Amino acid sequence: MKALALRRISVLTEKGSPDPGSRIDPGDLCEIGHANHRGLYPVTYPTPRGKKTRFLAALSGFTLRQRDYAAIAYPAPGYPAATVKSGGCGVCAAGMILGALCGKAVPVSELARFSMSCGARVSGGTDMRRLSEALCAHYGLVCRMTGDVNALKRHLRSGGCAVCNAAGNGIFSTGGHYIVALGELNGRVCIADPGIYSGKYASGARKAAVTVCGELLLADYAVVDGDCMGRTPRYYLFSRA
Repeated sequence: MKALALRRISVLTEKGSPDPGSRIDPGDLCEIGHANHRGLYPVTYPTPRGKKTRFLAALSGFTLRQRDYAAIAYPAPGYPAATVKSGGCGVCAAGMILGALCGKAVPVSELARFSMSCGARVSGGTDMRRLSEALCAHYGLVCRMTGDVNALKRHLRSGGCAVCNAAGNGIFSTGGHYIVALGELNGRVCIADPGIYSGKYASGARKAAVTVCGELLLADYAVVDGDCMGRTPRYYLFSRA
């Protein structure tokens, strides 16, 4: 599974001790492997001397959090003062897709303008059909839409990633929301939630259904599919052209 580092990330040795001589830098495209017997995730990342593998106990630093972008305007009909914080989960999801597939850190401000320019910004949020078409044309991606969770599973296992269209059934949101399936780790979907905040998954049904690993989440396919029930399509499957 690949993900773009968005912030500087401290790393560990294979035994779990800090490695102060190594670090993951913003913009590094990382390959994250399944957790080992110590619960540490191997991460391979680029350095000036070639690829290097170190370990993480928590997968933080890979999520675009829409709450960080209250100053970036994202107006829509009826919502002239809207920002990425209030309505830009689709924008942040697009940024993480581009990071994982293209190794490209596109500024959120640029993505917000891009979404508006292609007509994807609508009063209810972001029209992912329109945005996905524009992203594919501009960045050399392909996108297939499906409601089949088994197609999602095959796609993630083949190295693709996906935007999942959460319906507001209570796990990832209580209203329409986009989350990103970056891949599969230890048989579960690895999810980046643009709407994550401290304590969001700390209690109730969310705590029971989702494992928090830093900023990334692990959930069974059935949990993801159940939370997208009622949406058409449920999944936007992205890959390189």
